[in-house]
Amino acid sequence: MQLIIATPKGSIKPVECDSVRLTVCDDAKGKNGGSYGIRKGHVKALFSLSSGEISAYLNNEKIFTAVTSKGFATVDEDKVTVVVEELIE
Repeated sequence: MQLIIATPKGSIKPVECDSVRLTVCDDAKGKNGGSYGIRKGHVKALFSLSSGEISAYLNNEKIFTAVTSKGFATVDEDKVTVVVEELIE
């Protein structure tokens, strides 16, 4: 699967991985969320993201990490696309 992160300043190179972990939010104010994992073959989905860490894994090893601002993520056909205001780290 691929992880793609886009910001108003551009996108990072797609990361080839077999799972992704996102920081999601639970309420309208973007608070009270947690971590959510996505594996290859996940159904289509849309997530609201809190500021926090996004990680990609390959064979259970972390191969990529970014700290981002709030935004959203979509899952579609083994592609996770994350759109955020900025990469913090």
